[in-house]
Amino acid sequence: MKQGPVMTFLLIAFFIFTDFAIPTRTAAATMSASGMSGMEMPMPEKSANFAPTRQALTTNHQFLVKLVSIPTPIPFEKYFQLQFAVYDGQSPARQIKDATLGIFAGMRHGLKRGFAHGMESSPRIESKDGIFTVSGMYFHMRGPWVLKVTVREGAKKGTAYFRLPCCGR
Repeated sequence: MKQGPVMTFLLIAFFIFTDFAIPTRTAAATMSASGMSGMEMPMPEKSANFAPTRQALTTNHQFLVKLVSIPTPIPFEKYFQLQFAVYDGQSPARQIKDATLGIFAGMRHGLKRGFAHGMESSPRIESKDGIFTVSGMYFHMRGPWVLKVTVREGAKKGTAYFRLPCCGR
C-alpha cells in the first residue's frame, strides 16, 4: 500500500498527540529475554509499605477528593470497599454532594504514565449524602496500586490520583 503525504502526516500526528507507542520488541522477545515462561507476570513477594494517599486535588484543581474509609491493611485477593467525599478545590470546606465519580485502579510497574494493567474486577459506585462508596475493589497482586478518580459536576470535570499499598499478610 502506497502512502501519500497526507496519510504520512496523519500517522505522524497520531503518534505525536496520543500516548500510542510502537514497541521496540515483540512480547515474545521481551518474555524470552527476561526469562519469563510467557504465562505469568512476576509478582512482588513483599507487600508495599507506605501510607495510602488520603486526599488529592484533581489535576486542574477543580475538586479536592478525600479517601474517608479504607480497610487497614488492604486485603490481598479479597473484595473490599472504599469511601470518598468530594469538595470544592477552591473552597475546600464546601462539600460537593451532587458530583459523579468514576474509578479505575491499576498498577504501573515502573511506567511514568498510564497503567501496565488494571484490576480483575469492576467496581460499583453508590452515592448517599455526599459519600461515594466504591465496592468490588479487588487487588490480585502485591505492590503499589494507583486509583484514577474522575469527578464530574455539571460541566466541570477533574481527575485525581491515589496511591494505595497492597497488601497485608
